[in-house]
Amino acid sequence: MTETSPKFVVRLHQGGFDYAYLREMFRAADRLGYDGASLYDLLGIPTLECWTTLSALAAETERIRLIPMVLANLYRHPGTLAKMAATLDVISGGRLVLGVGAGGGEGDHKAYGLPYPSTRERVAMMGEAVEVIRLLWSGERVSFEGNYYRLDNALCDPAPVQRPGPPILIGGSGERHLLRAAAQYADITNMRADMSIGEHGAKRSVLDAHCAAVGREPSEIALSHNAHVFIGEDKAAVERVMAEHAGRHGVSVEGFRASLGNAIVGTPAQCVEQLRRYVDYGIGWFFLLFPEPVSVGDLDLFAKEVLPAFRSG
Repeated sequence: MTETSPKFVVRLHQGGFDYAYLREMFRAADRLGYDGASLYDLLGIPTLECWTTLSALAAETERIRLIPMVLANLYRHPGTLAKMAATLDVISGGRLVLGVGAGGGEGDHKAYGLPYPSTRERVAMMGEAVEVIRLLWSGERVSFEGNYYRLDNALCDPAPVQRPGPPILIGGSGERHLLRAAAQYADITNMRADMSIGEHGAKRSVLDAHCAAVGREPSEIALSHNAHVFIGEDKAAVERVMAEHAGRHGVSVEGFRASLGNAIVGTPAQCVEQLRRYVDYGIGWFFLLFPEPVSVGDLDLFAKEVLPAFRSG
């Protein structure tokens, strides 16, 4: 999947926040020139449901991509999800990126009476689900007999606006099963937050080996990076940000800084320098985790002072 310049997505965690807040953040991301905004998919905590909320936010925005990060495969039958995804892609004018995962929350599944097989089987189910979804997105009638799912002359009409369908993002970093599935099915692969370039390199080597095993070019899969971002307009502002968040966590500023690891921290120029290393390495998508509740001021500063450094043309 080739991108002309890296994409920057505001990654939101909707737990504990109302719809008015999420609407404000999505509208701000849309207005300020971010490439997308995302929500997570959990059932057993006080939070708005991911898919329903994204559908509402599609009507509140005009250009950003709408990204579930990521849907737990076993929550929804892939035939139903294919129809839901096609509908949202039509409603939004072709702005969906479909993020899926094998489902990491055993408690959620058991609480809602959903099966929770082994990691190997859940990943196999996710891969087969992606096959089903892509077949249905053709707009033709589909019959399918897999190990886990069955279709009998099923139809997804209207088909998605994006052809042959929205990009598929697969979340997770398990080297034995998950990255093999990503090698087979992903347009974008997404792993854990704040990885160093060295950690990315180790995972990339595993992904490349899986690509070779399934006969796919690694360049067809865009790599992404999740980054916590702490930005201030100058050194004094950065120090205030550090002090504020250290206080929230009940630790010293030095202790808080040490806990941030590979987070993006500093003035706009420093943030550009840190992000540039990942871009030069080959990262195509950045999922940005600003401190919550997210400040429109932080989004504005990053958009005006950091994003232009990575825009082609």
